[in-house]
Amino acid sequence: MSGNRKRLIVKHFSQVLLGIVLLCSNTSKAQNSQSQKNGISSADRIATALINSLPESGVKNGLKRYYQILDPRAYATDTQVASKNSGVINYFQHHFSTNKCFAEKAFLFYRDLRLNTRQNQLSHEKEERHSRPSLGDKAGVNRKDLKPGWLYEKALRYTNGNPNAALTLIGMCGHDDLKQGEFVNDSIEEQLLAKGYRHEEFFELPEGEENQESPCPARTADFYISGSLADNADIDPALKRRILETQYPGKKAEQIASKNYHILGAAFMTCQMIEAGLNPLLAVKVESMAANLYRGIRLCQNIEVPANLFRRLQQHPEIKGRHPHLRFEDAVIQTALKKGRSKQCQLKSTKEDVFCDLLKTVGAPLELDIPRIELRAQGLLQAYMDNMIASGLYASWHVSGEIAGISLPCSRDQLFGPHPFMKWLVSQTQLPLNICGSGLSAESCRKALTKIKSWEIDFDWTVSQHVAGAKFAARVCRPYPQNETSMEEFCR
Repeated sequence: MSGNRKRLIVKHFSQVLLGIVLLCSNTSKAQNSQSQKNGISSADRIATALINSLPESGVKNGLKRYYQILDPRAYATDTQVASKNSGVINYFQHHFSTNKCFAEKAFLFYRDLRLNTRQNQLSHEKEERHSRPSLGDKAGVNRKDLKPGWLYEKALRYTNGNPNAALTLIGMCGHDDLKQGEFVNDSIEEQLLAKGYRHEEFFELPEGEENQESPCPARTADFYISGSLADNADIDPALKRRILETQYPGKKAEQIASKNYHILGAAFMTCQMIEAGLNPLLAVKVESMAANLYRGIRLCQNIEVPANLFRRLQQHPEIKGRHPHLRFEDAVIQTALKKGRSKQCQLKSTKEDVFCDLLKTVGAPLELDIPRIELRAQGLLQAYMDNMIASGLYASWHVSGEIAGISLPCSRDQLFGPHPFMKWLVSQTQLPLNICGSGLSAESCRKALTKIKSWEIDFDWTVSQHVAGAKFAARVCRPYPQNETSMEEFCR
């Protein structure tokens, strides 16, 4: 293949991936009343066109498989995107109901897990640890009863040693630890019950979802233990230490849920791309970039409102003209409380006055006519300041822009994770420097940088888990002839 053709494929590849991941995130601004699906629909058209424009190749087939499973059409509105993996859920629900061989193997595989592994990590209520698999739990380390790779080896026994089918079996419930799907196949269930199996051996009542039974393990089960695919299908111990030090100072690793469904889900999705013809190295890159983009877009969403408030407050005459010794956040809180006491926020739309908008955003009453109500409002405002300042700084250090017609509060480059220079700035939190400007105190600056550093760790955590799962799939999965899938293995 010529160098120009390779560059063309790489260019298309990055564009397609960006379009696809935009579908997986609630990226659009507030939608008008005519259509709540504008963001998904527009990104859907973009991604479809980009994929179709690729030359016929394993790259195209692999990305097409990834996109088909993701299925943006499964989301009724933009607001549903962040709550569950609707496309993946529909993929597995469809095959569970129509592929009797897959349904039977899934029933028996998850029954085996339910009967022969722990379903909760707490041995007693007063134990100082998380009920879910934690950063301190790993097969073969603190869990000597589970050898590294135990889950993958068990899945292989139910798939006649086929690695692609094994990761499909794991992916059915492993793509998330809640809302994995509603799996129904009455004929297979009846056949199994007729053979002497009991109903309660197959079903779990999901947390917070009454009257909806599921064959999937509880989120507290051994199913989500680190090292379940392989010893090295896990994030680095040094990263685990950084997560604890930055996000959970004073906590033990056993007290923090590990969120290993990222590893299991990434292994399944990467295996599907490889199965369809994508080069394993490229498949790992897709999964890594997707994780980076997903975290970046979600962060941009989360900071959009507080960052906008921060910008408006900085530009307000009452804040710009405050006494030189009055801290930014103190001036904001004092002015907002004054507005509430004077009942000005009751007389106009909150959007017309940034201080009234701030009171409404933090959930404080707009009329502070009683001391205890004002005290509560003050507490809410103080609690909001750290996040608002950090969001404002984060957004102001990057150029806002528009991608594929969808507005985002962060730049395109920033979606791939914190910029190296920003990482350096954030690393200076222990130095007696105030690099934030904007009239912020050194203490406010330090607290904001510490919060931004925790966001940086979130990037590393999620992306590293996706890479770990993707690299495992790259080692074990194999391509299939065109138009064949590993779902057919369950009937062989």
